[in-house]
Amino acid sequence: MHALIFGGNGRIARAMTRLLLARAWTVTSIIRNPQQGPGILALGRGQPGDIHVLQYDLRDLKTAQDAETLFNRTGATCAVFAAGSFSNPYAIDRDAAKAAIAAATSLPSVTKFLMISFPASRRKPAPWWNSRDIADYTSERAAYPDIGDAKIQADEYLVAMANPRRARGGGGQHAHAHAHGPPFQAISLRPTWLTTGRATGRVSIGETRALGQVSIEDVAAVAVEMLGREDVSGWFDLVAGDVEIQEAVDSVVQGAVDCIEGEDVEAIYKLAD
Repeated sequence: MHALIFGGNGRIARAMTRLLLARAWTVTSIIRNPQQGPGILALGRGQPGDIHVLQYDLRDLKTAQDAETLFNRTGATCAVFAAGSFSNPYAIDRDAAKAAIAAATSLPSVTKFLMISFPASRRKPAPWWNSRDIADYTSERAAYPDIGDAKIQADEYLVAMANPRRARGGGGQHAHAHAHGPPFQAISLRPTWLTTGRATGRVSIGETRALGQVSIEDVAAVAVEMLGREDVSGWFDLVAGDVEIQEAVDSVVQGAVDCIEGEDVEAIYKLAD
């Protein structure tokens, strides 16, 4: 597999890059500042996978055609959107993400899209939350209104655009993938507050608390575990926990857990272009 990582110099993106290369994936990391290039390329040192760097300002990623050019230029078969902006979330977290999603879902060669989001990216409180969780969620959305609004629009758009893509099949060699799982995997991984501590290898995925902590390294490991499978799609909230990562991913897949529960999915489907 060949992953195109949007926001390649971010902390989660860099940790994912190392793990993907260790699995012998090819990674193309999109960065804005060319000075970041040597550090990204160094992540491939001694790894079985291949690393490439593509300099591109995501503020210029405005249309599906812009993003299709990046996919076609690199030959990527998988997308990871790990970019974000405190200063301009509508340009990056929403518009650039939506352009990447539109391109990925239109290209038969792209079969996986993983979005890094967060648990408060919801229109209303999750049905499994208690009163403290609801208060935390309300506070979180109030503290970062533009980021929250931009993220939820991107998360919903991924769901909306993946729905018809699945219905029409993957195309090409993936056209008969229904027998083995969906031809397009749309994953919204939703980690809580990030820490820089060492990986624990243990997490809680799915119907978690609204807020908590989780290490960047564990987030990356969960993301790569999900991308390495053919049967993962949906929204997955993520906090620190005591379940080994592979077992935790197995559990949400086998239990058909999807944290979109409680949202108006039919209304979300109507957001597709």
